[in-house]
Amino acid sequence: MNRTDPDVAAVADRALDWAHDRDYAGWDPYDGLNSPHSDTLVDNWFTRLVWTHTVNLSPVNLRPALSVPKERNPKGMALFALANLHRYEATDDGTYLDRAEWLLDWLAEYQSTRFDRPCWGYNFPWQNARKFHLPAYWPSVVVTVFAAQAFVRHHRITGDERSLTVAEGACEFIRTEINTVEIDGFDAYTYSTDDEFVVINVNALAARLFAMVAAENGSEELMARADALVTFVESAQEDSGAWHYSMPAADSHISHDNFHTGFVLESLRHYLDSGGDVAGAEASYERGLEFYREHLFEPDGAPKFEHETSKPYDAHAAAQSVVTFVTDGRPESRETARSVIEWSIENLYDEDGYFYRRRGRLLDDETPYIRWSQAWMCLALAATANLDPES
Repeated sequence: MNRTDPDVAAVADRALDWAHDRDYAGWDPYDGLNSPHSDTLVDNWFTRLVWTHTVNLSPVNLRPALSVPKERNPKGMALFALANLHRYEATDDGTYLDRAEWLLDWLAEYQSTRFDRPCWGYNFPWQNARKFHLPAYWPSVVVTVFAAQAFVRHHRITGDERSLTVAEGACEFIRTEINTVEIDGFDAYTYSTDDEFVVINVNALAARLFAMVAAENGSEELMARADALVTFVESAQEDSGAWHYSMPAADSHISHDNFHTGFVLESLRHYLDSGGDVAGAEASYERGLEFYREHLFEPDGAPKFEHETSKPYDAHAAAQSVVTFVTDGRPESRETARSVIEWSIENLYDEDGYFYRRRGRLLDDETPYIRWSQAWMCLALAATANLDPES
């Protein structure tokens, strides 16, 4: 596994070309409410939820029959930009930089119009159980962090101050517009601007972005807020090293799942690598990584869905785990990343250049989803192909 690994790099390039050839537009598992036939359902949370998950979980892809359009997803665009930046770093081929900058230009142009500062949301309305409903393009912490992270990486590679300015603006959006809830003495961010749902990985992601931007502009205020958020994330960790999805844990049916745990761990790694030094953060990261490695993967590299539930084996979980282990960078983590990549190519990759969503308990979902599977796997493959063999 090194910068010239031909198999991983070749699959990364083929998957990136597949997305580029389709103008980075496609379906998403949760885009059912983009169907024009759902217009009569939008006023009730229950009908929105049932419709979304009927389309999401149907064994047959209902989207063509329901006229769900193939669209660009802001988070997917950010992941494709990050993947192209990795390929540019690995090869010095300007084609990748040109593609990344085109994707960033699109993100800059298609920010949410709901607020003055840079922020982004999904391209479809989203009903999250009874917790909240977000209209299409309504900004959230998660989408905003991934978009802003792509601008931070572009700034680091090219020195472009405009990209840093966009990322700084995204930090200000989160700090001034996202709702906070006091919980156990911490001011924790909620998922979006108007709800009260506290999600652990959301706060870790915000800390990641604040620390990465503070490392670039020297802002002590941003790093102090990152410190506070990391302290909150530490407080939510169980003795086993695991994190629940939400705080309190009973607010969500999700327990210790794969890709949200990866979000938290990768965020802690970026925070520490950006100069974050709050007491206990390194130990928290190590305990979490040990739990993650031991409880959320099969021996052959398949990513378990949750610590006590193997299937479905999901492309998003596979990709996030690869990114998490590549970001860690140690030899044992590289080997785990290699194992997951090999399993993913063998079980989820279509020779046409796209990735399936999942292998299920009874049924598989082989629909190509532009964000959930394709963008995530492109990032995982490109990050792996960019590993420095000497580090």
